[in-house]
Amino acid sequence: MWESVVGPIREHLAAWLLLISCLGAVMTYAARGIGKVVVRRTLLCTLGLCAALSLWMVVAYQPLKLTVDLSQAMTLGPLDRFQFRTSLPWIGGFRPASIERTLADGTSRVVDVSAAWGPGIRLDVGVDGLSLWFVMLSVLLVGLAAATDQGDSGESYGASWLWLLASLVGTFVALDVVLLSVCWLSTWLAVAWLLRHGGEVDRREVTFRLVKTAWIGSWLTALGLCGLVLIFGWLRQTPMRPQPPLLFAIPELLHGLKQMSSGEHLLFWRTVSPWMFWLLLIGFTWPLMLAPFHRVLLAGLSSAPTGLAMVLAGVAIKVGLYGWLRFLVPLFGDLLEHLELLLATAVSVFSLFAAVLALGQADWRSRVALATASSLGLCVLGIVTMTLQGLTSGLLRGLSHGLSIPLLIWLCGRDLAPRFQLEAQRSNNGSVSESKNAFDAGSQVSEPQAGSLGRRSLCFRLAIAGVIGMPGFGGFVSDVLLPLGLFQQEFNLGLISLATSGLLAWMWVRAERDAPVMSVAWSGRDWLVVGVLLSANATLGLFPQFVIDRVQPTLVQSLPAGDKAETESSGQEP
Repeated sequence: MWESVVGPIREHLAAWLLLISCLGAVMTYAARGIGKVVVRRTLLCTLGLCAALSLWMVVAYQPLKLTVDLSQAMTLGPLDRFQFRTSLPWIGGFRPASIERTLADGTSRVVDVSAAWGPGIRLDVGVDGLSLWFVMLSVLLVGLAAATDQGDSGESYGASWLWLLASLVGTFVALDVVLLSVCWLSTWLAVAWLLRHGGEVDRREVTFRLVKTAWIGSWLTALGLCGLVLIFGWLRQTPMRPQPPLLFAIPELLHGLKQMSSGEHLLFWRTVSPWMFWLLLIGFTWPLMLAPFHRVLLAGLSSAPTGLAMVLAGVAIKVGLYGWLRFLVPLFGDLLEHLELLLATAVSVFSLFAAVLALGQADWRSRVALATASSLGLCVLGIVTMTLQGLTSGLLRGLSHGLSIPLLIWLCGRDLAPRFQLEAQRSNNGSVSESKNAFDAGSQVSEPQAGSLGRRSLCFRLAIAGVIGMPGFGGFVSDVLLPLGLFQQEFNLGLISLATSGLLAWMWVRAERDAPVMSVAWSGRDWLVVGVLLSANATLGLFPQFVIDRVQPTLVQSLPAGDKAETESSGQEP
């Protein structure tokens, strides 16, 4: 009986996660007329269920699970990469039809077949080793931001946070081109609404600039993906089937394009693929807001409320990083390898430029924005290397950044200065003496408060260590893997990546010397956010193999040349 209840949920965890977040948004919005308490409880219950489902998904995912579906094994390979998959008809589908066939002996026979009609767009969701971690990061950051948010009395904000959660989760679990595009556009609509109603005084202008930048990338991406659907339809044309139904399913689309972009279709693919490549390259890279196009990100993080800034820097702009790994690497590996030196040089210089700019910033949100632009540039640099080690380091750096930067944003708070600012004077021997007006004017620091102040200062220094990538935190593994991989291919790029990481570390060490110390009053929600993010970052740093084991089978399949991936993983020469 237990298996009959749990089994259907386990097989469709991605769909349940998306459905509960959507239903929670509707119920939270409908509960506004009842009262704030009901709104708050509905929000917290929905967030708790989503967190439980996402944890269940991580534990239940099997990276080397063999498929039991013969047709799926023939098209996508023997491994069941996309698990917890649910596919429902949305626009178009199949309907029964009767066809009269003439047999060899001259007799006729009526055969019932399933005929496709419409474009075949489906509500197709599921996760693989790549999207699994982006889903987990989305649930974690949006859950913490929404659970601790007190803006707008918690009424309209509750539904908006769940709207943002459903859009982000839908973007990463979507296995249909149209569903992915709709969810990505919806994500930025939710970000715009939250920023418009909870941002600073310049929120109108910042909202317009941020959404304009994100929507340009979203529309270019949608055009590129729809172009891939049309191209695959043209490649499938035969004299017996002049107009095959369009295929919008992302796994089958990627696999089919990789298989049919060779042989007799090679000339056609080489003619049209550069157009799709540049559309998707600009579409996925534009929302990353890398330097020197970082001003929109800087303005957005400076104006956004604390919770939204955490989600924006931690996971929302990383949809572009997900697009690189999902579409650009598998489909356009030959073009990426051809432009590898150019792209890697440009990205590395931009990352170094952002790190240099971060050294001259005085406020914390500006430091965070520029450090984010520089770190994302290093993530893209690892992906551009087109090696298993580079892809792994780029993904791990993105995940560790999504855990460490939101913690710093939370500690810095809504203002451009840190939430905890103590007037301290450093003597010549490096000791720090607290002034009498450490907190509010005329207040005195009691002994219990001083002990609590020390624990909070320790949390801040641990957060700085996590951002720098010290041993024991998530960024350490990627900081080691990326330079080693670059030195193997291009020595100068390895030096630039080391210089960028060193400048970022120096910037954070200098920022820590400003002696930011927290205010006396720290509520339970502060300890909740700090404890969860620090624990998650330390877990990633201590047990990175748990993530690597689940993501590398997907990354190996994404590499354009299987021989290259197998050679690198086995340590043999080709």
